[in-house]
Amino acid sequence: MELISPSSHSVFHAVYVPIEDDAAETKETHFHVYCDKVEALNIIKKYTKGRLKTFRTLEEAQEFARNGLESILPNPLANSLPTIVVTEEKSSNFKSLKPQNLTQFRKVIEYGDIESVKTTIWENPRYLVGNGDTPTILHEGCRYNALHVAVKSTQSSAMCELILNTVGDPEFVKLLYGDIDMTRTYVDRASILQDLYLNTPDKGLNETPLHFAAKYGLKDCVRSLLTYSQCLRTPLNKHEQTPADIVCTRKSMNDQLLINEIRLLLEEQYYVPVLRAEDNSLQPIIGEPFSPSSPLKLNVDPISPRIEVRAFAGPMTKAQALEFRKKWKTPPRILGTPNTKGNGSNDCNGLRSPSLNLSLRLKDTDKGLERVGRELASEYQIAWKEYWPFLKDFTDLQCNEGLEKLEKFLKNMSQQRTKITLLDIVKTCMNHFETPKLKNEINVDEINNMFIHLTLQSQTDSDQEIEDNSEYITPPTSPLCINNNDNVDSSDEDDMDLADDSIKEELFLEGKSPTKIDFAVYSAIPSTIDVIKYPFIYRWRHEMQLASKNINNCLR
Repeated sequence: MELISPSSHSVFHAVYVPIEDDAAETKETHFHVYCDKVEALNIIKKYTKGRLKTFRTLEEAQEFARNGLESILPNPLANSLPTIVVTEEKSSNFKSLKPQNLTQFRKVIEYGDIESVKTTIWENPRYLVGNGDTPTILHEGCRYNALHVAVKSTQSSAMCELILNTVGDPEFVKLLYGDIDMTRTYVDRASILQDLYLNTPDKGLNETPLHFAAKYGLKDCVRSLLTYSQCLRTPLNKHEQTPADIVCTRKSMNDQLLINEIRLLLEEQYYVPVLRAEDNSLQPIIGEPFSPSSPLKLNVDPISPRIEVRAFAGPMTKAQALEFRKKWKTPPRILGTPNTKGNGSNDCNGLRSPSLNLSLRLKDTDKGLERVGRELASEYQIAWKEYWPFLKDFTDLQCNEGLEKLEKFLKNMSQQRTKITLLDIVKTCMNHFETPKLKNEINVDEINNMFIHLTLQSQTDSDQEIEDNSEYITPPTSPLCINNNDNVDSSDEDDMDLADDSIKEELFLEGKSPTKIDFAVYSAIPSTIDVIKYPFIYRWRHEMQLASKNINNCLR
């Protein structure tokens, strides 16, 4: 910039150049102030982001050249309004996908490969969430998102639930935008994404995924979609039709029973709950039927104990809910003297007996009402959920989902207790033999896994031996144990005895002996358990059978 005399010129042409552009030329600071406008225009051509402004004083021109418009545009409300902190929108850490990737992903959904879909979307959330936090379009012509494709092609409720549960998971949104402290934002975004997937129509007929499921006669998909509170039941398509108006219109066979069942599902769904006080200070009651649009009103009085939903049956129509509640709440009439003997087989079918039904409601204050409701739900073929404190979740232990949760809990509990037990044994052995080399070579995790495997295998073999009727021959007497250390101290022998005792695991849910929760779970699970699929449940159930026999023998 040439030296300019303030008195010799009447106007000054200042050019403001952003720092990132000007820094490319030199590290020195330049203030572009000129008396000749042609020179200023040449600077503008050189720096595309530059801004030109003419001033009457040199000081104003130099100030504009330093700071741009910020120096000459005063804000009259700056001192009167509070400062608002605006959170900067965080961009995603994942790049946008090419059309070839989206086409391949759509074909994976159409093929019905749930595991591949799950792996793909967690590796790159952009397969489900596009720019602007909207569902990714997988079929450009009709503008189908992943849920449209899942309902139309796979006709699988499991695939629909995977997509909806994933986009509704705050951890999934957290993965998309990075690990920052915005928990509330993640929850809101996840809820909005679920709403968009459920209610966004396609481009052709303006139909939502619920329209697709209804017109193709997919009862399971309809039921699955309606379990989400954001799902609209009466959206209109291009021809002003709701999902109830087009039930089974694209199904080749006219199944009137299926049509009626789907139309019942499309009605407002209700649930019948079990209400319990948090501290069990009040008797449990069967609440009034409620729906997601009209939820229960609990804990109105702040002085009274906190009331919580501990189990519920549904969804079902209002008429079914009223009938279900009436049958559940009204004990069946008892003919003759009640049978006071316990149900030795712990079979839920025994609840069909009026005497046992009433006995459970009166004696088992913790789970009696739930056991009756569980049996009624099975009779009505209605979904059932109840809260299990040790799982910290609502689930049905009769279905695969509940059994998987129980299996995972028992496995984690067994691994944790076995690791602690083995640590005690190893410490005892090291103190006994005092071998420093052994301390460095001990791998507790490896020993723990081997111990669990051998224990389960031993349990399975013992069950097979009980059922086998072949003849066994008593083995010859084992040789006497040679004592290589006659000077072993008696305290060391006591330590080894304690180690032998500690190898007995705490097999039950709350310790070494069964409690009320063990017997409640025992009555809730199916009578037959697959030892291959659920080995830890099988082992726990075997121990419960032995404990029940011992208790019955003591009572005789």
